[in-house]
Amino acid sequence: MTKHGTAPTKMSTGQFREFAGAVLRSLPDDLDNSIAQGWVENQESLRRVLRETLAPRKNKPAVPRPNFYTLNLDYEMSIEELLRLGKYVWGESNITSVNFPTKRVGKMKKLFRLFDFDREISTHDVLKEMRKMGYRPAEACELLTFGARFPDVQLKFPVVALGSVWQGWGGRYGVVYLHFKRNAERSVDIDWYRHGLYCWNKGRRFAAVPL
Repeated sequence: MTKHGTAPTKMSTGQFREFAGAVLRSLPDDLDNSIAQGWVENQESLRRVLRETLAPRKNKPAVPRPNFYTLNLDYEMSIEELLRLGKYVWGESNITSVNFPTKRVGKMKKLFRLFDFDREISTHDVLKEMRKMGYRPAEACELLTFGARFPDVQLKFPVVALGSVWQGWGGRYGVVYLHFKRNAERSVDIDWYRHGLYCWNKGRRFAAVPL
């Protein structure tokens, strides 16, 4: 055991091998394929999670909980088409291709991740944490594709796309998010804020795709 006030000693080669074997034997063998592939493609994120879990540092914000999905994206589809595909019970009328355009083109398969910080957090810090782990915030079209492919997720918690921002009336900025209203009615709406340091409530998820 390390004495108080002394530097921790490094593991010997034999001890490291024994420890690594214990970690491997403890890994779950029933992980979803898309989740496993997500960790393979984002090993820096995996390294951070393992370090924070096995050797947590005091007074350091928790690492966001991973939520991975595989998504087939078609950037040729308009916002209006994606809204119809999602079959939302209620939708904000200002969510249009004009207000939330994309410059991306073509079709591709992407790993889609929901960041959960389990605390109040500013927009600035959300974007900073995403970049550190090799992600960018999802755009409106990507979020709507996700909502159509995985309709039950938004019944558990709101999902926000910070990658498409529309400046509306009165200098307010709006981003698209998925949530539900009474009687589990799936809805797509605009969340408004007035500056970049807007603080998001605990419980929201932030949609992201790899850089």
